[in-house]
Amino acid sequence: MVRTALVIEDSRTMRTLACQVLKQHGYKTLEAENGQTGLEIALDKHPDLILCDIHMPVVDGYGFVAQARQQDDLHAVPILMLTARTDRESLRRAMSSGADDYLTKPFTPEELLVAVRGLEHKRTRQELTTQKSMNQLRGAILATVPHELRTPLTTILGMSQLLVHRRKNYNEARLDDMLGSIHDAASRLSRTITRMMEWSELTAQGACGPSGTATHHGVTDLAELQQRLESSDFLAELRTAMPPSGVADEGELVGGHPVRVKLAPGRVQVEAQDLRRMVIELVSNAAKFSMPGTPVGLTGKVLNGTHYAIEVANLGPALPPEFLRQIGALSQVNRDRHEQQGTGLGLSMVTLWARRNGAQLHWPRSDGQPTIARLLLKLA
Repeated sequence: MVRTALVIEDSRTMRTLACQVLKQHGYKTLEAENGQTGLEIALDKHPDLILCDIHMPVVDGYGFVAQARQQDDLHAVPILMLTARTDRESLRRAMSSGADDYLTKPFTPEELLVAVRGLEHKRTRQELTTQKSMNQLRGAILATVPHELRTPLTTILGMSQLLVHRRKNYNEARLDDMLGSIHDAASRLSRTITRMMEWSELTAQGACGPSGTATHHGVTDLAELQQRLESSDFLAELRTAMPPSGVADEGELVGGHPVRVKLAPGRVQVEAQDLRRMVIELVSNAAKFSMPGTPVGLTGKVLNGTHYAIEVANLGPALPPEFLRQIGALSQVNRDRHEQQGTGLGLSMVTLWARRNGAQLHWPRSDGQPTIARLLLKLA
């Protein structure tokens, strides 16, 4: 299949040279003399590769890349920036704007070809990774769905059948219990389906852009986050994320565990919504595997003046080394020995949310005394 390349360059000479090299190696080429025209052509023709100059009239290269990455059709298209400047600030800005690579001018046909082939190989690897993820999803669904969907569905079908055929045999208290069981099972089923859809969307889209850099660039104030985490709404979300335990929670208790929050001031490079979701998953996961009645700690501190560490600590079973090596979707700890609810999606989703915000998730301590999950974020 013939691949299409769009060359956006205000210099006719450079544009012609680039197009000639690409045509000689099997590309169909499109041309634009500024970023605005280039964006219009890209949205209309959907090229497989874009070469873009930085300094152009109307809309420059930085503006083009920023707008292109906001478009679903252009979000993953490889972009090679062309620049006559070699200072670090310009090159760093080119990459941070969403470009995949850069090539300094003037360049030889051989240098251009090497850069283009490098992007082709990178895109091929990404496509293979996406396919692998989809295969993983299909296999994981086959392994976990029968239990995680069938169990609540059996409750719903069984209880509703009794209500349909034998409702007159039960008093009001028993009817209330049965309806409550149906509601709880339906809620569990809805949550499982929603989480699986969220995970599959994150995996299919890729948590990172083509260059492997963060695709989300929000900033969150930790003082504001502290206030939200101390609210009743946050505790309610945590309780919703927990499997039914029969424990009556009140005050600061979640699944029978007190949750203690203390975040040092700071501003971090992460979307507030993603950070909230990561915290909920980590805290609810810690509470799920904590010894009865023990607290779950959520703390935050600045590290080395460049990063901020959010740590979730709990007292419970140690994490096996093989589990830490294989943190991923639908992976659980010793499910054959510890009956659990859930598909194991939580930690995988945290990993994906972290990655797309340029953050990292790891375990500085995993022996259970305590086990500590650390979310390492860049300071804003």
